[in-house]
Amino acid sequence: MTIKVGINGFGRMGRLVFRAAWHWPDIEFIHINDPAGDAPMLAHLVNFDSVHGIWSENAQAKDSLICIADKEITVTQNTQISDTDWSVCDLVIEASGKMKTKALLDDYLKQGVKRVVVTAP
Repeated sequence: MTIKVGINGFGRMGRLVFRAAWHWPDIEFIHINDPAGDAPMLAHLVNFDSVHGIWSENAQAKDSLICIADKEITVTQNTQISDTDWSVCDLVIEASGKMKTKALLDDYLKQGVKRVVVTAP
């Protein structure tokens, strides 16, 4: 069974999770939200990391999508969880560093997300 994953916050932690899990056969990334960057910028950042080097894949931007091989990942730039449609995700990686309380994370669960993993302390 494939787990559909979304990422909120595509800074250092969001990109590291993305790169590390990209080749896992049971994971499919379907959405990225980051208010600080559009699809071309996020594709560039995932391709070229100052610490981890050049990624083995080639991410390219097309409109508001990141395309890698034959897969397309939608990209949004919303600041509120409720402004993004997370309903198609089974799991959301919350890597923005801002959404840490149960009350804030409830917006994911209200949309039908089964699990949320928070990368902040």
